[in-house]
Formats: sequence, C-alpha cells, structure tokens
Amino acid sequence: MIHTSYTVGITTAEFKALQSVMINQDEWLKNAIQTRARLAIDDITNTYTQFKINKGEAITAVGSTAVIEAAYAEGVVGIAT
Repeated sequence: MIHTSYTVGITTAEFKALQSVMINQDEWLKNAIQTRARLAIDDITNTYTQFKINKGEAITAVGSTAVIEAAYAEGVVGIAT
C-alpha cells in the first residue's frame, strides 16, 4: 500500500489558536482527511457500480483502488477542479 503525506504550513498564530480548540491537531487533521476520503471512496464505488449495472456490464475491478482507477478511466468520475 502506498501512502501519500501532506504538509500544511500554518502561522505561529494559527498554531497557537488551534491549541485552544483541539487537543491534537495532527490527529484531527488526519481524521478529517481520512473521513472525507472514505466518503469519496463510498460515493465513487456506488456511482461506478450503478454505472456498470445500468450498462449491463460486469465489474472486473477488484478492491477500492482498482474501482476508483476504473471509474476515472471510464469517465464515470473526474478529478475536481
């Protein structure tokens, strides 16, 4: 499994202000990104599955990464702009 890391730069003022509203900023950000990604995975999987059912085609992609890649390749979903 390949992992991608994000680095977010914030000012000292932003960092200190966040300390007053959350205990662990890293954990909060990690949770927010993973939750949003999970929702997107579910949405793409459902959209792709329905697309294939409507066309009467078999779903040959196995696993979430393969389904997402197939959905992009077949134009079912696109990269947000």
